[in-house]
Amino acid sequence: MKYQALELQLNDTQVTPTFVEQQLPELAADQVTVKVAYSDINYKDALTLNSRSGVLRQYPQIPGIDAAGTVVASKSTAFKVDQKVLLTGFDFGISWPGGYAEFITVPAAWLVPLPQELSLADAMWYGTAGFTAALSVRALLKYNLPLAAPILVTGATGGVGGWAMAILHQLGYYNLTAVSRNVAATDYLQTLGANNVITPAELADPRQRPLQKQKFVGVIDAVGGTLLTDILPQVSYSGIVALSGNAGGNKLAATTLPFILRGIRLQGIDSVSYPTAKRAAVWQQLATDFKPTQAQLLQQNTVEFKQLPNALATFLAEKHHGRTLVRI
Repeated sequence: MKYQALELQLNDTQVTPTFVEQQLPELAADQVTVKVAYSDINYKDALTLNSRSGVLRQYPQIPGIDAAGTVVASKSTAFKVDQKVLLTGFDFGISWPGGYAEFITVPAAWLVPLPQELSLADAMWYGTAGFTAALSVRALLKYNLPLAAPILVTGATGGVGGWAMAILHQLGYYNLTAVSRNVAATDYLQTLGANNVITPAELADPRQRPLQKQKFVGVIDAVGGTLLTDILPQVSYSGIVALSGNAGGNKLAATTLPFILRGIRLQGIDSVSYPTAKRAAVWQQLATDFKPTQAQLLQQNTVEFKQLPNALATFLAEKHHGRTLVRI
């Protein structure tokens, strides 16, 4: 059986997205074929058009790190035909053909049964961004932060930051500060749950003091880089920082003093290799108590499969907020 997929082809340093015809492979043991209904666009997906970004290890490649759809063939006892499933993480869309295709064939161990409370579209409005946000919130919840605890969320107009803000608000946290360069999105962020919206510049200390006023008991950071350097001296005693992103850079110029003198914790959040056995529980939370009543605020843009090349090409350059769904 043949199907359409979006393939990235490399010519010198130029990456060109091209629709190609693929043939469904024969299933190996413990593999599953899924008819894809939806995918989405993450920051990582948009970077695949930059050959120097290091996201893709080889070209040509079918990108798309998320997918949700219906099982059409299975050689796994864990999944049966007509079952609805979702996939985020692992090597999907990186070294393994990804979700920008009408069908995917993947190891059964990568799939998660779709929670009954979610539609396939709901799952992809979340996608890797929502899953990462859930892991970040769970990291904070381990420390039983009171609902009045001052919490900072960076990259708040993005997928991870936006979902984290909405989830925290849903759980009753009300002392939330959003960080965003997009000043025009202030009203949106306040509707999402932020009671304070600041720019990254407002966190910077010209004197670069290693310890500053203690402002934030919890931090969800999807940016990293110099922004995280500015934040660490302002984390309160025994505070927790959940770090999931490096859009601001991989390097961290920091002193040990906030860790030694204030006992703060820096918790890395990995959504790629998160254990399969634990994924279903996280998705069940996203489907129930984590699911924001204002989820539609993050459901900002839907593109059709054929519109995907242009949507990917313009994703990083345009100012936008919330999530972009891809209807396959």
